[in-house]
Amino acid sequence: MRRAVGYGRGMNAIPVEDDHDDLFRLLVAQVKDYAIFALDPNGIVVSWNAGAEHIKGYQAHEIIGHHFSRFYPAEAIRAGWPKTELELATRDGRFEDEGWRLRKDGTRFWANVVLTALRDADGRLRGFAKITRDLTDRRRMERLEADAQQMGEFVAMLAHELRNPLAPIRSAISVARHAGADAARQAWALDVIDRQAAQLSRLVDDLLDVGRVTRGQVRLERRRVRLGEIVDTAIEAVQPLLVQRAHALAVHRDADPLLRGDPLRLVQVLTNLLSNACKYTNAGGHIELRVGRDGDVAVLTVSDDGSGISPDLLPRVFDIFTQDRRGLDRAEGGLGLGLAISKRLVEMHEGTITAHSAGSGCGSEFVVRLPALPAGSGETAGLTVMVIDDNADAAATLQALVEINGHRCVVAHEGEAGLALAREALPDVVLLDIGLPGMNGYEVARRLRSIPALDGVMVVAVTGYATEDDRQRALDAGFDVHLSKPVSYEQLVQRLPMLGPAAAGDA
Repeated sequence: MRRAVGYGRGMNAIPVEDDHDDLFRLLVAQVKDYAIFALDPNGIVVSWNAGAEHIKGYQAHEIIGHHFSRFYPAEAIRAGWPKTELELATRDGRFEDEGWRLRKDGTRFWANVVLTALRDADGRLRGFAKITRDLTDRRRMERLEADAQQMGEFVAMLAHELRNPLAPIRSAISVARHAGADAARQAWALDVIDRQAAQLSRLVDDLLDVGRVTRGQVRLERRRVRLGEIVDTAIEAVQPLLVQRAHALAVHRDADPLLRGDPLRLVQVLTNLLSNACKYTNAGGHIELRVGRDGDVAVLTVSDDGSGISPDLLPRVFDIFTQDRRGLDRAEGGLGLGLAISKRLVEMHEGTITAHSAGSGCGSEFVVRLPALPAGSGETAGLTVMVIDDNADAAATLQALVEINGHRCVVAHEGEAGLALAREALPDVVLLDIGLPGMNGYEVARRLRSIPALDGVMVVAVTGYATEDDRQRALDAGFDVHLSKPVSYEQLVQRLPMLGPAAAGDA
């Protein structure tokens, strides 16, 4: 039985439980630091408080009756995360999570979310209570503190790495200048200076590269290339390090897929991975490189029996300025930028790179997966070149100049047909006339640049418009090179050396 307390209101006194219920409803409705709202069993919003309006931006009439997945970013919806949250709360009675959520205006905020299943006396699910806190400012401060600490560690590491080569350089200069130094000792000193200057150059290159790559200022120069060619060049680059550390490198070539990529940048990726394996594998250790194909994907795997990767570092191993803690002597050297650069370069090739390790002392494995061209595509040609010219004789002449050097050539005579053929043939170079009927060459060049699969294709203007203004306009429209008609064989090869004679093994 309820006990009525009058509070001076005589027979109209309200039961104490009703007072408490009213107070609780006022609390939920008016608190602004927390979004507190209810969902029905299907996730439809059925109530909305002032805090929800403040944090999420919706007024009650705008959101009640809508599914709560509206608060989630597109990637979370694609992953089915809202449904998963309801399922976990239903199973366990409660679910807590932190992650990005969306406001009404589309901006993101970092949220702590508690979802509680609401059941009646018979245990039937009646819906869910959801409480959301906006932790964006706290997360930002934590991120700034972590970045500041990471940057401080990086600067200290950079100073150490720069002093390492500077010390022997200064000592070698003193030896070379010494009055008693004979020719042999001076030659030795010069060799020391040369080696250490090369190490300084590599450090500076890494710093510049990571800046260019992260700002999107690196442009790929793609062509058809065998993965085996990338492997051979990278092994040659790391051979001195392999010898110095007495490592045994086992190479397994299960396939030799054909790619469309930037050979220089792909060699950089594999060289970084092999160098990394050398640095973190004890002298006399074993490194394995496997080259293969998985359907339409080329696969490179670099594994070692070295020091491995600690579990706390593994999720961050590709982050900039991230490096596992090693001994104080830091004999491995480097700035910890190679993996970050490699990841971005692989992603620019529409590929993925993953790291695996069972933990410290258990070795490491890095797997690179890159799109491969279909078997048989361009097998007999060094490069694939596309000519787009409405003059049939001019197009045929350019085709002959290209094919005489062992390259494959496809031809189109107007812009739309050229764009369709480009999507199919994936050319490495496009020789494009400006004065085309319908869509002119400037527009074709701009459209070619918008096709993701042709990222990095070299587009060359071959045109009768030959003034300096014409050249500049072509470059502004996205052309890489401007050639004036008529184009001779010598001019073509001089301006485009890659169209010289294809090596016998090119494909």
